[in-house]
Amino acid sequence: MSSPLTKVLLIGAGGRLGPSILSIFDADPRFTLSILARQSSTSNFPSHIKVHRVSDDYPEAGLLEALKGQDAVVSTMATTNLHQQRGIIDAAIKAGVKRFVPSEFGSDTVNERAMALLPQYFKGKKDTVDYLKTKEKEGLTWSAFVTGPFFELGMTTGFMGFNLQERRVSLINGGKDTWSTTTMPTIGLAVKNSLLIPDKTANQYIFIDSFTVSQSQVLASFEKATGKRWDVEQVDAEAMKNGGLEKLKKGDFSGAMSVIRYINCVHGHGGNYAEYEKTANGLLSLPKESLDEAVVNVLKE
Repeated sequence: MSSPLTKVLLIGAGGRLGPSILSIFDADPRFTLSILARQSSTSNFPSHIKVHRVSDDYPEAGLLEALKGQDAVVSTMATTNLHQQRGIIDAAIKAGVKRFVPSEFGSDTVNERAMALLPQYFKGKKDTVDYLKTKEKEGLTWSAFVTGPFFELGMTTGFMGFNLQERRVSLINGGKDTWSTTTMPTIGLAVKNSLLIPDKTANQYIFIDSFTVSQSQVLASFEKATGKRWDVEQVDAEAMKNGGLEKLKKGDFSGAMSVIRYINCVHGHGGNYAEYEKTANGLLSLPKESLDEAVVNVLKE
């Protein structure tokens, strides 16, 4: 049995998901966490955590210095920068790193119907995993986490159709189809715990969720928490998807939000993966979470 992988380099610590992963690792004394940040980054990090700064093109010399002595790399890089992971993977192999966790977090990119709809968003993720598979023989293992939308961001940004300030929701096809979603602290916990049992989490997609719910169920929870009825707009899923695709054809990447919402909320595109894939919730000792509690926490933000 392999030893736990406790020396971890985090990439993208200042992004949307990075801070949650940072705080989970930082709170566990078994781990030694350091950060790889671009020179141009303006993010601030806790003073007790070592930060390796490299130029924005991630030169090999700077990467090797940061990767020296690391057991694992966790990447939460933005979608637009995913192509840069390949060079980091190559440097990780040279440095003797044992595990690479790519910036996969989100939808089930193995789902062919989802990939066909939005290759601009998903292909970079799948290409990274495909590249990692070719490196297994060189001693680098990988774990790619399928989490669904990050629950808190899906609610507070309007990504999943909810407007918290105006107490309004856009229900897609009546809001009946279910989708799997994970809270951000639980994503961080899953990544951390996977490194404690490296043999059981190597070279695989890892499916996790906090709960699998419908928009209608989430709406009922918000109405319960706020004690008020919310305004509801009914949205045709196909019209929403086609509108998003039309924007993308014109070079307007904001259309991707509508297409990803469609992928999540319309069955057949992998959004409800926890209903047909075996999740690693038990293996990774993840907590059983309540939708009502998660909604209350979102309203406190």
